[in-house]
Amino acid sequence: MGSKRKVIFGWILFAIILLIFMVQVVIWGIQLNTTSSLPVVDQDVVFLSITGVIFSIIAMLIITRLPDNRIGWLMMVSAVGAVNPASMIIASLPAPPSSLTMGLWLILWLNNWAWIPLIFPILLIPLHFPTGHPPSQRWNWVIWLAVGMGLFFILFVAFVTVTGPSTGEWTLPNPIGFIPDDGGTSPLWTVWLLGLGTIVLSSVFSLFVRYRRAGEVERQQIKWILYAAALFAVNYSLTGLVPDSSPLSDVLNALFVPSILAIPIAIVIAILRYRLYDIDLLIRRTLQYSMLTGLLALFYFGSVVLLQRLFSEVGGQPPPAIVVLSTLLIAALFNPLRRYLQNLIDRRFYRRKYDAELALAQFAITARDEVDQENLTAALVGVIQETVQPENASLWLIRRSEG
Repeated sequence: MGSKRKVIFGWILFAIILLIFMVQVVIWGIQLNTTSSLPVVDQDVVFLSITGVIFSIIAMLIITRLPDNRIGWLMMVSAVGAVNPASMIIASLPAPPSSLTMGLWLILWLNNWAWIPLIFPILLIPLHFPTGHPPSQRWNWVIWLAVGMGLFFILFVAFVTVTGPSTGEWTLPNPIGFIPDDGGTSPLWTVWLLGLGTIVLSSVFSLFVRYRRAGEVERQQIKWILYAAALFAVNYSLTGLVPDSSPLSDVLNALFVPSILAIPIAIVIAILRYRLYDIDLLIRRTLQYSMLTGLLALFYFGSVVLLQRLFSEVGGQPPPAIVVLSTLLIAALFNPLRRYLQNLIDRRFYRRKYDAELALAQFAITARDEVDQENLTAALVGVIQETVQPENASLWLIRRSEG
């Protein structure tokens, strides 16, 4: 298929996704504005549908520019799986059905494996990032393993003895089912989970292998997706660790959706190379302000707890002036601590940049004090070689004639 036909096919898929989403919006509006026995809108279905539309938009940005890059198509397939109309139909049923018709069986079957085209393409994105192909042909087995496992699951759910929605709220006997529903306890599911883990670990490991062999531009592209994935992983981990009653839990829940959407946004920035080298600044600022916020919060709450303990021993409460003083002390520590952390991060993770800044600062002192032209030009050429590191460096001076 030529590039032009690929783009046209991509636009067709994009139009289908938008059409399904608009139909869903109409149904949601009817459900919200009626007082009949229709169920309320399923928030998970809404979230998946909106995510699918966002994925399709980002996929078209990639497909129209780079139609041969598989990442755009992987995101488009994932978007098709996200706007699954079967889940919307099942969620709209006013009550569990008493019998299984052919149409209902098809809807349930489609709904029970619709997560395959949603999740599996996402798992394969690190394997293809950013060139659209695996690091080498030796990694193609990961793709075939994912395709084989997906086809196996699609056939498997068609022949289970009982069928029903993925939520498990109700089930009906499957007239063509002969595989017992053991609740995921059979050795077959153990093999399935091992295969799924193999796909995930291999795909992520291939990204680090590619990073070691990549050039500067490709490394910057990989940094974008690793940065976005790290943000999501930190948010997801903290959400599970922080109690629901904590005020921090509300903040983490509000940041959950943006942390997910950061991944496709990072992908399109990296592939289209828009402000590619800004990732170094983002990483530096994230490390800097995360460490700064943690240290200041630790100091503030530690001082408050210490003051409360000291004053409780003497039978009183800390006066408001002490708390205000602690707040002012933290404000005074902000800039010095920020500069210290910035230098620490630059020395540890950005040594070349840190050495270049030192060389430029030293040249500024030399240029201020040096009056000899030959010494100044030698210092200028030396600092260029040290910071920019070109293959050759020379300086041309224009001598203006007097008079």
